[in-house]
Amino acid sequence: MKWGWPTAVCSLFVLSGTAVCLGAEEPAKDSPSVIAATREDLKQQLELSKQSHPRLPLPEPTQADHAEAKAKAAEAKAKAGSGTSRNGASGLGGGIVNNGRMRKIYLPAEFSVPGFSREPDSAMSVDDTFKVMFFWIVSRANNCTYCQGHQEIKLSSAGVKEDTIAALDYDWSEFNPAERAAFAFTLKLTKEPQSITAADIDRLRSHYKDLQILEIIMAVSGFNCMNRWTGPLAIPQEPHRVYLTQTPEKYKGKRSLVAPLDPSATVPSCARPVDRGALESRSEVEAALAACKTRTPRLPLADADQARSALPADWSGSGALPQWVRLLANFPKGGKSSIASTYHSQTKGRLDAKLRAEIAWVAARHDRAWYALGHAQRRLHDLGFSDDAMYKLDQPGDAFPPAERAVLALARKITVDPALVTEADIERLRKNYSDHEVAEIVHQITQAAFFDRLTEAAGLALED
Repeated sequence: MKWGWPTAVCSLFVLSGTAVCLGAEEPAKDSPSVIAATREDLKQQLELSKQSHPRLPLPEPTQADHAEAKAKAAEAKAKAGSGTSRNGASGLGGGIVNNGRMRKIYLPAEFSVPGFSREPDSAMSVDDTFKVMFFWIVSRANNCTYCQGHQEIKLSSAGVKEDTIAALDYDWSEFNPAERAAFAFTLKLTKEPQSITAADIDRLRSHYKDLQILEIIMAVSGFNCMNRWTGPLAIPQEPHRVYLTQTPEKYKGKRSLVAPLDPSATVPSCARPVDRGALESRSEVEAALAACKTRTPRLPLADADQARSALPADWSGSGALPQWVRLLANFPKGGKSSIASTYHSQTKGRLDAKLRAEIAWVAARHDRAWYALGHAQRRLHDLGFSDDAMYKLDQPGDAFPPAERAVLALARKITVDPALVTEADIERLRKNYSDHEVAEIVHQITQAAFFDRLTEAAGLALED
C-alpha cells in the first residue's frame, strides 16, 4: 500500500501506530506515527488506520457489542428522521465504535470524557456541526487519526461538502470572520494553551457571547482530552467507514497548514518538534501561583446554589466550591457531566492518589496552567509532600523508581505533543503496570489536558 508522497521518500505503512517503510524487517517502535501532509495523504492515512494494532489488547467485538451497535444505529436513524438528532452525538450513524469498547474494557464507568455530553443543554447555543469542525482541527493538529476519521464522517453526514472540509486544512478565507476567529482560537488553545491571554478571549467577544465562548473552550478542551486517549493507544479505525473519496482539484497536493509538520524536514511526514521552553524556576512558579490568586476570571461563574445543584451525589468537599466547579455549572447538563468526570478522575480508580496528583502536577507545569498547578500542589500537600519533594517532579532522577519515571515521562510527552507518542512509550508502562492501570494513567493525563486548558483560558483565580 502506498501513500501519496514521492516514491523517493518511501512507501509507508501504519503498523502498531508507527510509520515504517515497506520491506523493513521490523516496525520502529520508537518512531511516532506518520503525519499526512496533504488531503490525499490524510485519506490514505485514515484508510490504513483500520489496520492499526492497538497498544492495549482490544478483543474482537462480542455479540453484545454488535447488538448494542445495532440498537444505537436504529436510534440514530430514528432521531435523524424526527429532526431531533444532534450531529455531534449521532453523526457516526451507529455501528461498532472501538474507542467506546476500549474505554468500557479498561476504565471505570465513572470515567467519562469531560466536555462531551449526550444530553441537549438549554444553556448551550453553539452549532453542533460547527463544534465538529473544531474537533476536526484539533485532531489534525494533534495528528490523532482515529478522532480525525470520526469527524470526517460526522461532517459528511451533516451535509458538509468535501470542499469545505478540505478548506479546514488549507484556506480559512472561505469561512466568515466569526468562524475564522473560532478556528484560530481552537488551534491556539490546542497547540499553545500556555499562550492564551485575555486578548484572545476579547477577540472572540466580537462574535460570541460569554457563555458561547465558554462552550467553545469546553469543547476544544474536551477534544484535546479525547485525542490524548485514542492517539497514544493507537485505537484502530472501524473497518466499515469509507475515507477514499475524491479530492477537489484545487486542494490536490496542497500541504496542510494545520497538521504538526516540520517545514524544514526533508521527509514531508516529519513532526514539527514542540518547544515550550525550559520550565520556570521555583521562585518564578511561586510568583505565578501568587499572581493567580489575584486574578479576575475572564468568564462568568455560576452562583453557589446553581453550582451545588450540579455536584455529583458522592461529592465530599466542604466549604466554598472551587471556581472550576462554578465555571462548569453554567451548563446544567454538559457542565454537570464534566464536573462529575473531573471529580471522579481525582477520587476513583485503581491508581493511588499520589500518582494521580503527580500526573496533574507534571501536566500543569508543562501547560503553564497555574490554577491547575495550584490544585495539584494542594493535593500533593494533603498526601504529605513537601515543597522540595514536589519540585523534584520537574526533573525526576534516580530517586524515583523506574516505573514512576516512565509514567512522568509519558505525562510530559502526551501533554506537550501527543503526536510523538510511540508504541515503546506504552510498552515501558506495561512492564510495571497492569493494562487497566496503564489505561488509567493515560486517562489521567487526558483529564489534565482538559482541566489545564479550561481553567487557564478562563483565567480562574486560585482559591486561598
